[in-house]
Formats: sequence, C-alpha cells, structure tokens
Amino acid sequence: MAEGSLVIADPDLTLANAVARAMDKSAELLRSAANDGDNEARFALGLLYLLGRGVEKNADEAFKMFSQALDGGDAEAAHFRDMAAESLAREQTKERDTEDAARAAMKEAKRRQRFPKPRLVKPD
Repeated sequence: MAEGSLVIADPDLTLANAVARAMDKSAELLRSAANDGDNEARFALGLLYLLGRGVEKNADEAFKMFSQALDGGDAEAAHFRDMAAESLAREQTKERDTEDAARAAMKEAKRRQRFPKPRLVKPD
C-alpha cells in the first residue's frame, strides 16, 4: 500500500454518508424550485417530508407541498396528500393519548398525596 493512501474501514458507511449528503442537497434544491413555483419539485419535496429523507419527517409540510402540487394541477398529489393527512391524524392521536396518560398519572399522584397508603402498626 502506498504511503499516504486512505483506507476505508467500512465502505458501506461512506456510501451511507454520501447518500445522506445527496439527499440533503436534493431537498435543498427541491425547496428552492418549489418556492419558485415548480410543481414537480413541490410533489417531490412532499415525498421527502412524508418519508423523512433529506429533511426531518414532517407530515404537516408534506401535506402543504402535496396541496400546492394538487392546486398546480398534479392529480396524483391528492393520494399523497391524503396519506400525509392520515399521518397527521395518527400523530395527533398519539400526542393526545400521551397527554391523557400524563394527566391520569398526575391525578393519581395527587390522589396518593391526599390519601397515603395506611401503615400497619404492630402491637408491642
């Protein structure tokens, strides 16, 4: 091996990093094109948001992008907008369930403070 040559310990890792960087750049370029009114870019960016590729997964942004693409004449965007809406509904349900569980736990903790478990006293 020649002096100064680079040895890659895990070639799959470098490929994954390259793909991640490419997705980040793709999202950036698509966002710019979508802001300039490119309907195909809106649709593609909606997919990235829906899947969380190159951007943080965000069903709300996906819904907006698909809605804009639909308004721009892309009939296929309706199906994906509906998928984003379903994802939003699941997220909201999960958040509501988490909030309900937290409220129930707080209510139980307060009840236990008011009514502590009785202690048994052993006779001498």
